[in-house]
Amino acid sequence: MARIDPELDRAVSRAVGHGFPLSVEERASVVELVIQQVRDIGPLVNFYALERLIMVGCDPVDLSRLTSLKKIDMLSVEDSALRDLSQVDSFPLLDFTMPRNFVADLEPLLSIPTLLQVDVTGNPLSEVSYREIIPELINKGRRVRFSSELEWSVSVRLCEAGVGVVCYESSRGYRLCRPGLAWSKAPQYGHPLISRDDVEGLLHGDPEQACRFFA
Repeated sequence: MARIDPELDRAVSRAVGHGFPLSVEERASVVELVIQQVRDIGPLVNFYALERLIMVGCDPVDLSRLTSLKKIDMLSVEDSALRDLSQVDSFPLLDFTMPRNFVADLEPLLSIPTLLQVDVTGNPLSEVSYREIIPELINKGRRVRFSSELEWSVSVRLCEAGVGVVCYESSRGYRLCRPGLAWSKAPQYGHPLISRDDVEGLLHGDPEQACRFFA
């Protein structure tokens, strides 16, 4: 058997009681799985009964590898390196949460007839996705949570500069995040709180300055 990502093995242990290898019956018993800091999601393809999948701080995240999972109606990908939503309509999604990733193109969401709500905050969305696709989703009756224009603009500028940092607004104020595992072993933690002046400075000044907030 190919080597299994140790973090995925731990997640399966929490769900089933032990790690890989698993019997067909054990795989079929898993309807919900929470994985963190996983670098290879490939082995999930055989968990055909999965209905709810939560990925936190995973990198890379290629959803096209999971199209065999036809029962997933709740998918959450947070603080991860998700970039491409192509083939996301393979899942019968009701709820899709994808805050703090690197997604630019939201058009594939329009092809999910079952979708009820989506969270796209903290992503460097394209101009078309932000100004046209989001309103179209809302007009279709989807509940969409998205960034304000300021934090969205900053995320776009930082990612276009190759900094790999996104901006979002929490209950306490503006924060920065470095999605994926390139800079942190646990990217869901340590999001520095910054002022609006700092946010404006990143929008109009040197984008490389975003890194100093993580020091």
